[in-house]
Amino acid sequence: MTNDLILTELLQSRKYNPLTKPEAEQVIFTVQGKVVATLENYCVISGLPKAGKSSFVSAIAASAFVPAFSDVFGMKLLLPKQRQKVAYFDTESSQYDFYRQIERIKHFADKRTLPENFDGFSMREDMPGRIRKLIEQYLIENLDCAVLIVDGLLDLCLNYNDETETRLLTNWFKRLTKQYNILLIGVLHLGKGQGETLGHLGSNTDRWAQSTLIVEKNKETKQLVLKPKYLRSSDDFEPVAIMNFDGRWQQVPYLQSEQIVVSKKTKK
Repeated sequence: MTNDLILTELLQSRKYNPLTKPEAEQVIFTVQGKVVATLENYCVISGLPKAGKSSFVSAIAASAFVPAFSDVFGMKLLLPKQRQKVAYFDTESSQYDFYRQIERIKHFADKRTLPENFDGFSMREDMPGRIRKLIEQYLIENLDCAVLIVDGLLDLCLNYNDETETRLLTNWFKRLTKQYNILLIGVLHLGKGQGETLGHLGSNTDRWAQSTLIVEKNKETKQLVLKPKYLRSSDDFEPVAIMNFDGRWQQVPYLQSEQIVVSKKTKK
């Protein structure tokens, strides 16, 4: 088959077909009822190192396994009836932290054991190219997977400041989400000082992601806070604040540092 013939077939496959009626957009991830992400898209959870991103990611994952009328801290994964599987790929954590994260997911879901429709993988020792191949192989073998969580995206490339490599990786996100009809939730660090997602990879993900959320750790209020940065499909939701009380995370009213200062002055 000649190159021209291949291009002709590709062009025809991309052409608008008036007989095609796509299914209604499937909302998969909401916060406080606001649409954060849908199938065939990806969203990013960003934050400084040790800011609490993994705590929120575990809560998001767990929200798929609580009753349909429930959520976790106002967050909810809504899985299609025929595609109930969630996959979690950890590229950073030690074995101890990886298993602790799985325990946290079970805790938030109020489960003694993991549901059969959850798969977790530790990829710390693998190079970026192999991680990407393993992720895609998983999707080929598990067509009932609707949500793929990758913690974190930096380990999918060698140089997060390389324009060509990060653009190719972003195109891989776009192809993966469309070809396998999934929602990809990726975790990405913020750059210290500027408060922006890291490098050219961060710039690319912000540009094409359906949503970018930020996790902050407020040392004054002792809260971990999830905030919207970019939401393409809805209005912003209110910041989600959680605190740890004797080893148990609980949602609390969101406090800003200024409110703590005012409260101290009032007491004086």
